[in-house]
Amino acid sequence: MKTSGLVIALGYGGESLVELNKLGEYPVFLHVVRNVGEVAEEVIVAVSRGLLGVYDKAVSEYGFDECRLVEIGDSGDELSILKEGLGTAGGDIVITAPANAPLIPVDILTLLTELCERRDAVLTRNMKGDVDWFLSAYNRKSLIEAIGLGEGGGMGNVVEKLRRVMYIAYSTIKDLDPMLLSSVRIMRASDIQLVEKIIGRTRGVR
Repeated sequence: MKTSGLVIALGYGGESLVELNKLGEYPVFLHVVRNVGEVAEEVIVAVSRGLLGVYDKAVSEYGFDECRLVEIGDSGDELSILKEGLGTAGGDIVITAPANAPLIPVDILTLLTELCERRDAVLTRNMKGDVDWFLSAYNRKSLIEAIGLGEGGGMGNVVEKLRRVMYIAYSTIKDLDPMLLSSVRIMRASDIQLVEKIIGRTRGVR
């Protein structure tokens, strides 16, 4: 089965486009592109309307031309974002990742992809127990069909229309990812220094 990666780069936290800040060799979002690219045959970066040029410049400058940029016209909620993003993907499975999460282990992305091969969706939960729609995996055809049955109620309502859904609890993620690298999110430029320290510690463990 072909896998597509969908990196959601729509601005996070209180600072606009924080994922464009440089972390080590690359901007933050390109670390996510690189990790997702270890699992997916194609990587799509979903950006807000009017920002293709900004991201395209970074992609070209750092030699990530193999990833594809798409503009999301309606970025108001998860359902709209995923509907547009999945519509541009060519894979049977689409794995999603937020562009401000540069430390998501490839092992976690691989696991989500493999578990989704026989399911309609594999959804992770965060520390609060909420579904992290942007760190999950979907059967593209199944999700698009479910969205087409009616969009009222958001993603929760759409998922109810799927038959084969697996939820991965936060405690399970913690067992698989003891340092909780998959939970690290860069919300402002000042977080870069903290993430660099985390990277240094992980290298020390290895």
